[in-house]
Amino acid sequence: MDLQLKGRLVSVCGTEEATLAACRRVLEAEGAVIAEAPPGGTYPEADVVIAVGTSRPGSDVLAVIDPADLYSAWDDVTNAVDAYRAALPRMLAQQWGRFVWVGSSQAKSVDAEADELAAVASLGMLGLHKVVTGEVGPRGITANAVLRGGAATDEDVADAVTFLCSAGAAYLSGITITVDGGTGSAIF
Repeated sequence: MDLQLKGRLVSVCGTEEATLAACRRVLEAEGAVIAEAPPGGTYPEADVVIAVGTSRPGSDVLAVIDPADLYSAWDDVTNAVDAYRAALPRMLAQQWGRFVWVGSSQAKSVDAEADELAAVASLGMLGLHKVVTGEVGPRGITANAVLRGGAATDEDVADAVTFLCSAGAAYLSGITITVDGGTGSAIF
């Protein structure tokens, strides 16, 4: 199947290297080109931005947590927003673009021993995507999320991400795909 990604510039950001590597592999197999930021440089302009949130062990936001952990979780959001802003001029000029956040399925169903910090970051990104959809969606730019849970592999996540980057997903924006093999307890 041709996802019409040949030649599209893709910027990736985040600290989950295995997930980022899987996304790079699948997108490059579809003909996309990874736009690397120079060392210590800013995020590049791109047609597609994939931002991956950090996975952490269970974290209780209301318990006594290290403030550095809280700021680190929010850094995932600010880094994604910085990458989105860098890519937006190119997307607006060509009336086409894709933003995809990869986060925790805990955003839909916080369970015992859950990573609440990742859930909060993902909920923030889901809200941002609704704003992006309203502001630039009519210009061919989509903003979607893939939430990972259960025993989903990096390749499972990368396949869902790649679909959301495709031309075939042009009319999907502000949506969330949960990749968890149906193991999550959320009903939406």
